[in-house]
Amino acid sequence: MAVNVAKLYNTFLKYPFGKQAFSLAFSLFAPYFLTIRPSVNDLKPGFSSVSMKQRWGVQNHIKTVHAIAVCNLVEMSMGLVAESTIPNHLRWLPMGMDVAYKKKATGQLTATSTIDANTFFTLEKYPGMVKVPVIVTNAEGVEVTTAEVRLWISEKPAQK
Repeated sequence: MAVNVAKLYNTFLKYPFGKQAFSLAFSLFAPYFLTIRPSVNDLKPGFSSVSMKQRWGVQNHIKTVHAIAVCNLVEMSMGLVAESTIPNHLRWLPMGMDVAYKKKATGQLTATSTIDANTFFTLEKYPGMVKVPVIVTNAEGVEVTTAEVRLWISEKPAQK
């Protein structure tokens, strides 16, 4: 049985500290996400927004957020938008990402991913590749990183 992650997010929002609880719960499915202490800001089919704060544990030698921590934020935003949008008969697997570091990443960072919820995963044939765009901005709204995450999309095997 597949979990509708957007519906689950909305269920968590009904409770005190719901966003924090959902962020932690989602991170437990891929524990490496916990290293950035993410906070899911918004989630719906076709859109995700996830933030992290700069702190000592994610800094590099020049006191900016480490590139791999930013990539972790990118991957979480991509994973949420993919999970909340992909049709039930399909599955996805990340195959790589192309990342452009445009400015020094400092302070609070927010990754957003926007795709067309109705058509994004519609391919001429399966399996096939799609590219999920993710933009990372700082607290001032300045783009610090852009990324495209390549996903391999295939049909789920038939249930026996």
